[in-house]
Amino acid sequence: MFFVLLNRGLVLVTSAVFAAAMIPSAFSQTQGEPVIMQLQDEYVYGRHRGPKLGYIEPEVFEPLSDPLYRAGYKNYRPVGVTGEQMKMNAMDRTKDLGSILACADGWFWPFSRTARDNEPAGIEVEILNSIAKKHDLNIDMMWVNMSTRFGYGAPGGAFDLSINRGLCDIVLGLTVTGSDDHQLDPSQVIYTKPFMSTGFVLVTQGAAKGLTSLDDVKKLDVKIGLPAYSPMSDYADEHQIPHETFFQNFRVIDAMVEGKVDAAMIWSGAISQAKMNRPEGEFQMVEGYVPIPEMRWDSAWVLKKTETEFKKFIDEAFEEMLESGEIKRIVERYGMPFYPPTQ
Repeated sequence: MFFVLLNRGLVLVTSAVFAAAMIPSAFSQTQGEPVIMQLQDEYVYGRHRGPKLGYIEPEVFEPLSDPLYRAGYKNYRPVGVTGEQMKMNAMDRTKDLGSILACADGWFWPFSRTARDNEPAGIEVEILNSIAKKHDLNIDMMWVNMSTRFGYGAPGGAFDLSINRGLCDIVLGLTVTGSDDHQLDPSQVIYTKPFMSTGFVLVTQGAAKGLTSLDDVKKLDVKIGLPAYSPMSDYADEHQIPHETFFQNFRVIDAMVEGKVDAAMIWSGAISQAKMNRPEGEFQMVEGYVPIPEMRWDSAWVLKKTETEFKKFIDEAFEEMLESGEIKRIVERYGMPFYPPTQ
């Protein structure tokens, strides 16, 4: 143990000396004027997974300085939160800290991601930041992997690694489908009011450009691309809509770029992903398309059932931002269609 601690000490001393040598002269310490250096920590909870569609790798990848690489396996309490603050309710803790503690999936583009310099943070992070600024607050983001349906990556597992441990007071990035509600009860968390909705939308190109609805698809017997094992593929099977399935939304997008299909139903969030990652694609979402009710779901955040004051704070902020059109403007700035909540 002594050897380990000694080596850690050597590393810290060496790093400090190196950092001091790298400080530009313009920022060098003058007599009587101490230099205060502050670092912005990033936290990622849950099993690290590599970047997927919608993530842009940095121009130079250096594992020892990349925040995703460094923080991918760490489960720490937020730095700077005292034991006394941990005992407070969420609203009092937020006021005392001057900051909202939030967890989100670091790879859930366009809603959230661990953004680097000059990269957008994501729709929901922007919405939270707007709420915070209106009350002279900051936000502290911690990252949770919610990519898989079961285990630590599932919502229930992500809650265990985040809000249940007191690492954050609110978790972003939830879709209210009803199928995952059983994971809420063990965690004793509830949804906020919804702030928007998402769904499957029709995109077309080439010979399929005249299509405006699924009725047209079925009537003209046009084969459309769908993500496999999705609610949309189940719907197409049930309603005898001609289709071909591909694994995940980005494979459907690839199939359109490659000309394998000229029409597709993809998740509305994938529109933003496609524009970023497949700029050569000529397909477009059908203008004014609104997802059918069966293929449309509300988006919300979750917090502890006991945090009634904090829930009221967030719910009222959503209401104001929906009424003013601010959420719509944020969503559409990411190249994604905005749909108001269904409820």
